Amino acid sequence: MKKGLSKIWRPAFFVLVILIIYMVFKDSWGDIWGALKNTSWKVLAGVVICSVLYYCFDGVAVTKLLRSCDDKFPWNEGIKCSFYYSFFRVVTFGSGTAAAGMYYVSKRGIPAVRSLGIFTLNYIVQRIAVCLYFIFSFLGNYQTMHRYFGGYGRYMLYGVALAVLVVAALIIFCICEPLHTWAFGLLEKVVRKEKNRGKIAEWKERAGTLRTEAQGLLKDKKLLLEVLLLNFLKLSAWYLIPAVVFGKMESLRLPLLMATTSMVQALSGVIPAPGGVGAVEFVFASLFTTLVGSVDAVSGMLLYRFSTYILPFVLGIPLVLKNSRRKK
Repeated sequence: MKKGLSKIWRPAFFVLVILIIYMVFKDSWGDIWGALKNTSWKVLAGVVICSVLYYCFDGVAVTKLLRSCDDKFPWNEGIKCSFYYSFFRVVTFGSGTAAAGMYYVSKRGIPAVRSLGIFTLNYIVQRIAVCLYFIFSFLGNYQTMHRYFGGYGRYMLYGVALAVLVVAALIIFCICEPLHTWAFGLLEKVVRKEKNRGKIAEWKERAGTLRTEAQGLLKDKKLLLEVLLLNFLKLSAWYLIPAVVFGKMESLRLPLLMATTSMVQALSGVIPAPGGVGAVEFVFASLFTTLVGSVDAVSGMLLYRFSTYILPFVLGIPLVLKNSRRKK
């Protein structure tokens, strides 16, 4: 019976995934395909290399954090994990990324109760890196950036403030013992069944493990600095993509294009996007239209979406198939 169900659910799962992806991109498949056909192989190769480098640096950063649990965790497994959860980042619209990473490493001996703090901290450092990268690159190109994008000043402040709030909330979630005590105390008042109280006690123990892991990682300043630098490197790989697409790799234009792309990532969560258009794509097209014109900006946006969203999803499929057959 189990073997029969296994043969049914796996194909059904991937059919569902393909359907979801089709629905997400149904209005832009033709545009993306057209942009790819009209792009030279050299540009496509550069875009693919930048995309792959992003996940390689991300995988190395994840491995460094995971080695706090298992000092022999392989580097290549960390990189595979990054591609693995990139698949689920698309399928779950970003909400299942950490859960997918926790599931992947749990099959390699690291329990979810310990990896939760690691993947949360990885996301925290990433948000800090996005914010700092934007601030440094904007200030480093202040005169040019202010001339082109001075009207976005209010949104810049919103973006930085949102990043600070998200980081603070996640750190509190991980290490604040009074918050955990209050939450479990409230649960115990609401829950009356004895069997459910046993579950609450189990969750209390896991929350204690989460606090211990997170506090230990936050105290390791050298590790945090290394992970932050790796995040700067991985973001640089993505921020190079517009320069590759627009053929502006010369030294004078490169800093401006990278600073603009960092601004796209920093502002995508605070500038409202019209229905049916992703926030990153909308902000990308809006900002780059000022620099390269609307036609090139839209074409660049399609290639940026392909390299940061579709390509990692495709590269993650073999790992998902392989991992679904792996027994714990």
